[in-house]
Amino acid sequence: MKTKSIKSPGSLVVRGRNFYAFWRVKDSTGKSKAVCKALRDENGAAITTKPEAEKAKARLMEIVAKQDQVETLRSIQHKIDDTQADIQRLEDEKHPALTLNQAWTAFAKSTERHDCSKSTLREYEHKWIAFVEWMEREHPAIKTLCDVDKATAKAYMENLNCNKLAPATFNFHLMTLKYIFSVLKDEARFTVNPWESVKRKKNHPNTRRDLTIDELKKVCQSATGELRVLLCIGLYSGLRLGDCCTLRWCETDLRRNQIRRVPNKTARKNSETITIPIHPALRAMLTEIPANERGEFILPKTADIYLNGSRPLITRAVQNHFKACGIKTTKANTNLHRAIVEVGFHSLRHTFVSMAREAGAALSVVESLVGHNSVDMTRYYSHTSELAASNAVNLLPAVTGYMAIIPAVRSRDELLREIIKGMTPKNLRDKALAMLAGEAVLKI
Repeated sequence: MKTKSIKSPGSLVVRGRNFYAFWRVKDSTGKSKAVCKALRDENGAAITTKPEAEKAKARLMEIVAKQDQVETLRSIQHKIDDTQADIQRLEDEKHPALTLNQAWTAFAKSTERHDCSKSTLREYEHKWIAFVEWMEREHPAIKTLCDVDKATAKAYMENLNCNKLAPATFNFHLMTLKYIFSVLKDEARFTVNPWESVKRKKNHPNTRRDLTIDELKKVCQSATGELRVLLCIGLYSGLRLGDCCTLRWCETDLRRNQIRRVPNKTARKNSETITIPIHPALRAMLTEIPANERGEFILPKTADIYLNGSRPLITRAVQNHFKACGIKTTKANTNLHRAIVEVGFHSLRHTFVSMAREAGAALSVVESLVGHNSVDMTRYYSHTSELAASNAVNLLPAVTGYMAIIPAVRSRDELLREIIKGMTPKNLRDKALAMLAGEAVLKI
């Protein structure tokens, strides 16, 4: 049988009356091998004419060329992947991936995180330690931040939920972990924050109830030491627990009878100082503290505990004192979570507002005393007069057992009347008093 070769892209080979396509390819080792394929038409019949064979070969060579291109690209991609893996390996050797145990130190030193109080930073640390301990128990093979994926993050939050955490506590855990990972994102070399996919719980806040006068007397009069002063500050200033624990003597002016402080909660976003008149009962209690014992903080032991991250100890001490006074501090939770705290230190803030309003103080006065989260609202209420504020605080009942005399706060007209009475000559004095009384005055 005669075989004739026709030169063209690829080649046509005639065997008998049938045409074949012939070409060479290289395998993965670079060796060349021959490939021969019978050419057939659309019906599958052998092609026996040269023009049809040229067309069929052209179509076949186009497909072969595309396949070669795909293989070439795959080879290039493999080389790129291998090169990137080598680069990552060298990078890891030079700058090892941030481990879970190294993460907290890196976060605390990072310039990317927002400034916060020492107590807040310790709260973050406690949440982080709890997460790391869980990882060591449940996923000991995971050592670095970049290996924590969405499934792991979700599993941890589900584990917390099994402990029946309140929504606010659950959300605080989630916010803390999401924030730490966000700050360390570049250093840990991951692109997706695994905590972003975890949904927050819907929070149904339960406010503290007010305390009755009888409860206040029992609580304040039976307390001793710094706890007694702490409760008195909370009741007569309306300040939150952190502000009461860390109140400084330099913020307390006994001569001007004022407390001037920037609340911790709003300090970062709004440095507006609130001014609170000192109630006579609180003043009497503070005056009893010897001058040689007045250091930086009014409550030095309490401030030390609070600033060293042991706020729960203070909260527990307050709750235990309330219970010792026969006050029920919790109520059942219909959502099957832990019991809801109904009475706590924050109840004193609610009681301060309620008593001031019951005493007839204007809402604007009360708002200015307790402070506002909103800058606009704080600015709006900043025009409250010192007289109105003093009256609002002085009208609060004395429940601490101190029989302090509440100084009479005179109005502007009473003060003017006293000044005018001392004026001379007599005719000007009489006319000024008449004007103050709204009487008609003859022209001089």
